[in-house]
Formats: sequence, structure tokens, C-alpha cells
Amino acid sequence: MKNLAVISVDMFQTLVNINSRREHFWKRFPLRGLTKDLAEKYWSLTAELIFKSYDELFRREQEFISSRTIMENSFKQLSLQTGLDFQPREAAQILIEEHGLSSPYEDTEEFLNTVGEHFPICVVSDADDDMILPLMGLYRFDKLFTSEQYQAYKGSPGSKIFHAVIDHYGVAPHKILHIGDSKHDVLGAKRAGLKACWLNRKGRKWQNGPKPTCTVTSLSEIILRLGLQ
Repeated sequence: MKNLAVISVDMFQTLVNINSRREHFWKRFPLRGLTKDLAEKYWSLTAELIFKSYDELFRREQEFISSRTIMENSFKQLSLQTGLDFQPREAAQILIEEHGLSSPYEDTEEFLNTVGEHFPICVVSDADDDMILPLMGLYRFDKLFTSEQYQAYKGSPGSKIFHAVIDHYGVAPHKILHIGDSKHDVLGAKRAGLKACWLNRKGRKWQNGPKPTCTVTSLSEIILRLGLQ
């Protein structure tokens, strides 16, 4: 990958792992009879409901709604499907707070320190500001772009948030590389003309239309692709 000027990177499940907080999440509002296996099941189901909500939002080209609202609605569905007795608003608030406590992956520090010596690194995240701001002081980032700030998600038609990145840096889109773990990272970035790197830590198959510019299994591999090691 040559002639790059800017590196754009996703936060959750790319730089930090929200799954590192699942046990802490359930401990904050204990539910009667909640075993470890059930907690794992409900965590996975919650994530599935949240991602389906995002997809539905993009498919119908609906007006922007916040991540907090999406989470609250997903917890309402979880309660209906499982019979769990909890307050969806409280659960959404706790999940938002736990996002801000997510642990970095083992390769995150090396990636940011090495790449940051050569390129400005901005964060582009489908998140409300209060989900991500606690993490922004961990490393030196050049700029933060959130869905809440721009009232658009990475998968939203028009790729508004990625065009905001282009406008901010004033460089040709193909000189920006965006790195992320989701299909929306890839498809949204490519629609805006950016290079898109899919971080595929779990060995999944790409089945989402236009292929990413490159696919890697770790952030360390990106360092090699950039010729920085």
C-alpha cells in the first residue's frame, strides 16, 4: 500500500475488545438464576440484536438514531424474548459505560506507536461520544469522528462520516486507509473512495459484496503491509 497520507481506524473490536467487559456488565445488575452459560448466551443475543438494528436502519435508510437508543431498544427485545426482568434504559447506560472500559488487544499499542510515527491516525467509530471518550486518552490520536457528531454511521448511505474525514484532511480519498472489523467499515469506506482494510481476527469469510482492499488477521500484519517493519 503506497502513497498513503492518513490512517483511519475503528475503535471497538479493532483496537479494544468490548467482550472483555461482559462479566463486569452482568455483575452490575445481577439477575436471579443467571449462570455463566446463560450470561454468555444473553451477551451474544444482545450483540446480535444490536447489529440487526444497525442493519435495519441502513436498509430502510431511516433517520439517524443514537447508539444509546439502539441499545435500549435491543434490551427491550431481549427482555421480551427471554423474560428477563430488568430496565432496558439502565442496561443501555451500563453497556455504554462498559464500552469505555474495554481492554486493548495485545497488538494495539505496537500498531499505534509504530504507525503513529509515520501517519496521522484518526478514529472513526459508530458510537455516541460518551461510549468512546474515556478511551481517547489512552493513546495519541489525531482526531475523533463519531456517528453522534456527524449524525451518520459508517454503513449509512452516502458515507457522510467518511466524507468528513476526507474534508478534514484535504487529501484524495485513495490516500486514506480505513481499518475496521465490520462490513460497514469496509463498504462505507469504499463507497467514499477510501482504501479499506478488513481486520478479520476470527478467520471469517467475506460475503458482503465489494471486497476490501486488503484483509489481515491482526494489527501487526498491517505494520508489515505498510512496510514499517
